[in-house]
Amino acid sequence: MDHKLVFPTYDEIHEKAVKLAELIKNKNINFTKMVVVSRGGFVPASVVAYCLGIQDVDIVSIQSYIHREPGQAYVHRAPKTDEVVLVIDDIVDKGGTAKALREFMPNMHLAVIYAKPRGLPLANTYVEEITQETWPVFPWDEEDKANH
Repeated sequence: MDHKLVFPTYDEIHEKAVKLAELIKNKNINFTKMVVVSRGGFVPASVVAYCLGIQDVDIVSIQSYIHREPGQAYVHRAPKTDEVVLVIDDIVDKGGTAKALREFMPNMHLAVIYAKPRGLPLANTYVEEITQETWPVFPWDEEDKANH
């Protein structure tokens, strides 16, 4: 599959994370717990947690990509709860991660920076819709950056 690469900067991701926090806040849902999808969600989640004053933050460990190609989502670790929790990730692509996590957290509120058309129905809040072919190369992803 051909990808259109985009290279957002840390500053751009920070701005989008602040915007994500504003969008979440405007939904008037009182989240007391946040779950971060490792590893892509770490940077935006730290900004969102500070903006929303959320201190109870957990981490899910899930693997769903191998060299930019989505594969079977494999959950290494995730909390199992029926609570409404805020789940932060960098992107929802085809929805494999979101679908796998809903088995653990059926009432989760998924918030992402980027949403692609196939994953968009699974995102409760997102900042920017991008095409299915667009692939953000995040500034913290040194391995991916080295390949371009």
